[in-house]
Amino acid sequence: MTDSANTRQVDRRLALELITTVLAERPHLPDQLSETTTLDEIGMDSLDLIVVFSRFEEQWGVPYSEEETDWTVFENLGHLADTLVARARTAGRDLR
Repeated sequence: MTDSANTRQVDRRLALELITTVLAERPHLPDQLSETTTLDEIGMDSLDLIVVFSRFEEQWGVPYSEEETDWTVFENLGHLADTLVARARTAGRDLR
């Protein structure tokens, strides 16, 4: 595997860890989450997404806007993680 592919895997794993940690703190969401978990099946809403984006911004300094908090655009938690990683790279941030 190339360094670039390894870096993407590590970044994705870190983003997924952040997402699942944040969502595990939300009382109405299940503890068992994976990259294939859909936001709809766990009842995730825009407030939950704002919490994820806020924590991501706190940890890695990647700001978000309210226009980005439409949870319906994400197929699953893996898609959300990939989006966060892409936003971090666009902002020139390293997740490690």
